[in-house]
Amino acid sequence: MVDYTVAGVEGGLCAPRGFRAAAVDAGLAPGPGPDLGLVVSQQTSAAAGRFTSHPFASAPVRWSRAQLRSGLARAVLVHAGSANAATGPDGDADAAGLAARCAAAIGCPAGEVLVCGTGAVGVRLAVADAAEAADKATAALGRRGSGEVAKAMTASGGVAREHAVAVAWSEGEVRIGGAAKASVPFAPAFDHPPQQVSATTLVVLTTDATVEAGVLDGLLGRAVARSFERVMVDQAPGMADAAVLLANATAAAPTLRAGSDGAAAFEAALTQLCESLAEGLALRVPGARKLVVVTVHGAADHTDALAAARAIAGSVALRAALAAGLPSWPAVLDALATAGVALHPGRVGVSFGPVTVVADGRSASHDERAAAAVAAKAQVDLAVDLGVGQAAATVTTTDLPPEALGRHGG
Repeated sequence: MVDYTVAGVEGGLCAPRGFRAAAVDAGLAPGPGPDLGLVVSQQTSAAAGRFTSHPFASAPVRWSRAQLRSGLARAVLVHAGSANAATGPDGDADAAGLAARCAAAIGCPAGEVLVCGTGAVGVRLAVADAAEAADKATAALGRRGSGEVAKAMTASGGVAREHAVAVAWSEGEVRIGGAAKASVPFAPAFDHPPQQVSATTLVVLTTDATVEAGVLDGLLGRAVARSFERVMVDQAPGMADAAVLLANATAAAPTLRAGSDGAAAFEAALTQLCESLAEGLALRVPGARKLVVVTVHGAADHTDALAAARAIAGSVALRAALAAGLPSWPAVLDALATAGVALHPGRVGVSFGPVTVVADGRSASHDERAAAAVAAKAQVDLAVDLGVGQAAATVTTTDLPPEALGRHGG
């Protein structure tokens, strides 16, 4: 077992050595405040990404995914106002042009600039304004810019969170920083015409670690799978969802190689950071008051366990009931009916905290006040047994108060 420590540090995206950030108001999104952010490494970095499974992926997603085939990047540009999705070849040209303009200002190849977008769908980005803003952001880069980048991520709606950690093991120490943005579909139209939007999750991660070629992608993939993919604020993927990680090799620590103690410590810290970001975002979603942690066990395999947990966590009926303090086990069974997984109806069990409300597929005698007390907590732990195997999985969501129903955001 690897001996390591993880401690929170200040600085967000700029906590790792060799990273600077800035954000500016480009007029891309309604209202004042930054709406274009830039994160830059002092040198070309190893890079990896995970992107939406949506068949109509945005132009920034297509651009960044293609560039990451090289496994290298120098900068990440995030813009609000337009997700640059469903914009056709013009949108692809806009994403490529913006990357090229930013690269010229930084002094690197266009393929080393990753682009992330959030905001209206089907609306082209005001690329001339964005390009001018990219120049300004480059000139403003500094070690204190992480918070402004997080603000820029939410200029079109949603919530953001930033965090950083230092992980130390017997051979060295490295830092990992992150900023993330999430939204459930909501877009109030007060002084501006309503626009079509797609819920978006954006994650930008930085580290000063040196990582062996081919290892970084797996580290990111597993961390994202155990964190952001296990937290649901909407049932559908967004067109612009993206998570990217840059590792610039500036820390005085050994190279993280596959199977090494350092790689194990780093993966644990990266996963912990991503879990913190993801759960923090869930609680900041407008209207959410409590976390709901759904654990499914007794599944035939991990795929079924995860599918069942996601189906339950995505149940509007269950989340609305929990917002009212009601431990609705019928909503859990209804969600299982749509999950498409193997289960034994005569062995299914459901528990809210320590209170078993369903046993052997039927209502169990229980203390209703005790169950309601669990449903009223700030964190509701819900366990479901499918009764067919040994596999398990956990997904976290939030309650869904009436005021949150029907909201839309980008």
